[in-house]
Amino acid sequence: MTRRLQDLYYAVGPRRLLALGLAFVAISLILFTGLFTSQVSLRAGQSSPRDIYAPRREVNQPLYEALRQQASRSVKPVYVTDQTATAQMQQKIQRIFTSVTQMQSSLPANASANAMQAAWTEQVGLSLPQADVVQILKLKASDLGNLDRLATAVASHVLAQANYQVGQLTSQRDALALGVESLGLPQAAETYFLTAVERASATPNMRVSKTETARAVQQALASVPQPIVDQGQLIVARGQRVTLPDLQLLRQYGLLHGQSNWPAAAGAVLMALGALGALLAYVYRFFRQGVADERHLNLLLSVFVGELLLARLTLLVSPDLIPLAAMSVLLAMLYDARIGLGVAIITALLLEAAFGIDPQAGVVLAAQAFVGALAVQRLSDRSQLLQAALYIAVTGLIVNGTLLLASAPYAPAPDFWGNMGWILVNSALSVAFALAAAPLFENSFGVLTSLRLLELSAPNQPLLRRLLLEAPGTYYHSLVVSNLAGAGCDAIGAQSLLARVGAFYHDIGKLRRPYFFIDNQTDMENPHDKLSPMLSTLVITAHVKDGLEMAKEYRLPKELWQFIGEHHGTTLVQYFYQKAVEHHPETPPREEDFRYEGPKPQSRETAVLMLADTCEAAVRAMRGRTTQGVEATVRRLVHERLADGQLDESDLTLRDLDLISKAFVRVLGAVHHTRVEYPEGLEELLRRQR
Repeated sequence: MTRRLQDLYYAVGPRRLLALGLAFVAISLILFTGLFTSQVSLRAGQSSPRDIYAPRREVNQPLYEALRQQASRSVKPVYVTDQTATAQMQQKIQRIFTSVTQMQSSLPANASANAMQAAWTEQVGLSLPQADVVQILKLKASDLGNLDRLATAVASHVLAQANYQVGQLTSQRDALALGVESLGLPQAAETYFLTAVERASATPNMRVSKTETARAVQQALASVPQPIVDQGQLIVARGQRVTLPDLQLLRQYGLLHGQSNWPAAAGAVLMALGALGALLAYVYRFFRQGVADERHLNLLLSVFVGELLLARLTLLVSPDLIPLAAMSVLLAMLYDARIGLGVAIITALLLEAAFGIDPQAGVVLAAQAFVGALAVQRLSDRSQLLQAALYIAVTGLIVNGTLLLASAPYAPAPDFWGNMGWILVNSALSVAFALAAAPLFENSFGVLTSLRLLELSAPNQPLLRRLLLEAPGTYYHSLVVSNLAGAGCDAIGAQSLLARVGAFYHDIGKLRRPYFFIDNQTDMENPHDKLSPMLSTLVITAHVKDGLEMAKEYRLPKELWQFIGEHHGTTLVQYFYQKAVEHHPETPPREEDFRYEGPKPQSRETAVLMLADTCEAAVRAMRGRTTQGVEATVRRLVHERLADGQLDESDLTLRDLDLISKAFVRVLGAVHHTRVEYPEGLEELLRRQR
C-alpha cells in the first residue's frame, strides 16, 4: 500500500498535490461556514439574545414529526365484516339450549323452585327471576326446540345489520314477543329468557382490520407536507421567548451551546472531496491539459474556490446575487464553453447541498450560467460581453418570472420585483467581474484568452509591425496562412482564433535574416547561391529557433510558442537536400541532416498550420493555377505530410484531413485566383486611370 501511495505521489507530483490539498482545505472551510454558525446557550422560556437565522435549507424535523403524530392519531380504526360472526352466535345459542335440555333430564320431578334456581345458575348461567326459571324448565322439548329456532332466526337477522357491535345490542323484545305468541306459549317468561339468550350469545359482526388501518395511517402520513425552513429564515427573533419546539429546531441545526455536530463536519469534508473529484474527472475528460499542466490546474482550482467564497458572501444578501454566471463566462473566455458549463454545474450542485439554496434560485442561476458560457464561447470582440450581459439578464428574468408566476398564479409573490432587481444586478456584475478577472488570471497563470488573442492579432503589435516593415513578403505569407489555418480549424471544430493568431507569429524567426528566404527576395541576388546546401539548410531551419527566442524576448504566450516550434515538424528541406545529392551523388548525405529539429505538431491547431504553411507556399509557386490543379496540389501535400508521419501526434483523423483540404482549396482559390487576360492596350489604359 505504501509503495502504491509513493507511485501515486510521484505520478501526480508534489506541486499538484499541494494545490489540491490547499483547495480541499479552502473548500472545506467555506462549507463549514454553511453547515455551522455561532452557537447560543438557551433554555425553554428564556429570551433570545439575538436574531437566529437558519444556516441552511432543511426540513423542520420537530414540527414535521409533530404533524405526523397528529395525522396518525386522527386516523380511526378501519372495520371489516367478520364472516364467522353468525356461526359463532348460533353455536352459543345452541349450547345454552343444550344446557337447559340437560337440566330438565337431570332434575327430579319433585325438585323445589330453589333447587331449580341453583342448578340453573350453575349450569346455564343466565340471570332470570326464579319464577321464569321454573316456567322454562317445565316446557316441553318441542317447545324448547321452537324457542331455539326462534332465537337463532332473530340472531341471524340481527347480525345481518351493518357494523353490529356487542355494545350496540338493542332489545329484540318486540320481535321475540311476537315469535313467542306465534308459538302459542306464555309470553313473559319465554320473552325474558330469549332476551337473555341473545345478550349472552351476542357476537360483533365487524372487526378492526390491522392491515387496512395501517394503510390508512400511511396515507395520512404521506399527505403531511414537509415544513421547509429556508436558508436565512428567521428561527428566533431577538427578545423572543424560546419554546420547546424552537429548542428542538435549534438542536437540529447544531446551534445550541456545547452541542457537537460531527455528522455535519463529516458531510462537509465528504462534499469537498466529492466536488474536487467531480471537477478533476470532468476536466480530465474534456480538457486533459487542465490536469496535466500545473498552470491550468491552479487556475481552475482558484476560480472554483473563489466562486464558492463569493457565493458564500453574496448569500448574506440574496441567493439571486450568486455570480455563478461570472464563473461560466470567465472559464468560457479562458478555455471553452464546455469547461465553463461543467464547472458551473458542479458548483451549483455543491452550493445546493452545502448551503440549501432554494431549487428555484438554483434553476435560475444554472440557466444564466448556461447562456453566459454559450454567449462568449467564440468571443471575437469586447462588445460581445455586453451582449452576453444582456442575454444573461433576459434569461434570468424569463426563467425566474416563469417560476415565480407558476408558484403563485393568482398574484405575484411579495418579493417578485426584488428578485427581478437582484437578477439584473447579478447579470451586470457577472460580466463585469469576468472581464476584470480575465487579465488577472491571464497574467498570474499564463493562460491565453480570446481577448488576449485579439490584442495579439492587432497590426500595431511590435513583432507584427516589424514583420511588415522588415519582411513584407513573410508578413503577406503569414496573413494568407492565417486565413487558411482559420478556415481549416473552423471546418473541423478546432480553435480557429488561436490558429489564426499563431499563424501571424509562426515565421517571426525570419526577421533575423529576412533576405535568406524567398518570400522577401525581390530584385536581388539569392544569397544561397554562394552557400553550400548544408549551410543553407542550417540558415533556413534556424528560423524556428530564432522565432522561439524572439517569442521569449517579446513575452508571447507559451501557446504561440507551439506554432513557432512545430509548424515545420521534422520535415525535410527538400530543395537543399536534392541539391546536396546532386553535388555528391557518390556519397549521398543523410536525410536527418536536412530535417527540422521538430517537434512534430502536438495539437490539431499546429497541425493545421503546418498544412496551411506548406500548401500556401506550393500554390503560390504554381503557374497557370486552376481549381483542379490547386485541389490536386493540396491533397498531394497533405498526403505527403501524412505519409511522412508528421501528423501522427496531432489527433487529426482522415475525415478531418478531407475537410481541411476542402477548406484550403476554397480559400486558396479565392486568394490565388486566375487573373483575367485583358485585351492588348486595355491594361495600360486601366493603369493610367488609377
